[in-house]
Amino acid sequence: MIDLHCHILPGMDDGSKNMDTSVQMCRNARQNGIKHIVCTPHITTIGDIDGFVRVRNAKLRELQDIIKQMDLGITLYPGAEVYVDDDIFFSTDLRRLAINGSRYILVEFAFRNVSMKRIVNYLNTIIDMGLIPIVAHPERYEYFQFDYDEVNMLIRNGVLFQINASSLASLDGPQEFELAYAMAFTGAASFIATDAHSSHYRMNDLLNMMNFFPPDISQFNMQMMVHDAAKCVLTDKEIPIVNRSEIYKRGF
Repeated sequence: MIDLHCHILPGMDDGSKNMDTSVQMCRNARQNGIKHIVCTPHITTIGDIDGFVRVRNAKLRELQDIIKQMDLGITLYPGAEVYVDDDIFFSTDLRRLAINGSRYILVEFAFRNVSMKRIVNYLNTIIDMGLIPIVAHPERYEYFQFDYDEVNMLIRNGVLFQINASSLASLDGPQEFELAYAMAFTGAASFIATDAHSSHYRMNDLLNMMNFFPPDISQFNMQMMVHDAAKCVLTDKEIPIVNRSEIYKRGF
């Protein structure tokens, strides 16, 4: 499996605090069938992309060397989780933050009080840079939890979404679960990732979490979300948009 969203690099954000934790997260990943990990540290200001990329790449190389010596069979890829706000309108190039040098870039927004008009403007600005935005954990945004019509508008326009495995396993609250389930069931979500931050909480124990996923999500959708779509990202290929429909509240 491929983990498209993981805070595994030590000391870069609120994820792994040290190299020992990062190595243990790699061990956890291997035990859970994850062989490819995109390193996505938070970047909350786009004023110093050069410095961010320099530190990220150095830490990635160091961790990759260690796990290669341990023969864990895991490959790391560069990426970022880009916090998008109005500063995006003053940026001209985010390509160095894209995943593995591809056109795909993982983005997040404030969790509340952001209008749909603003989100659309953010996404269009990124698209105008020649990039393809992937919206991280949409199920965590309050304005999506209570207005599925807004999510459906983005679905109709081909926006890509990554949901968190913990949300689909009912570990993050009922509103998060309901939206994640709706998106996984209908194929509206293209990716499932761990968004792991540690080796003992917010973990990357993906196989274990999959035991708690709703059983009626199709095998096709599961394969697409945990591997096939992410492989397209890593190789900079088009993601097939098939078996995708709008979401609705299921009334749990």
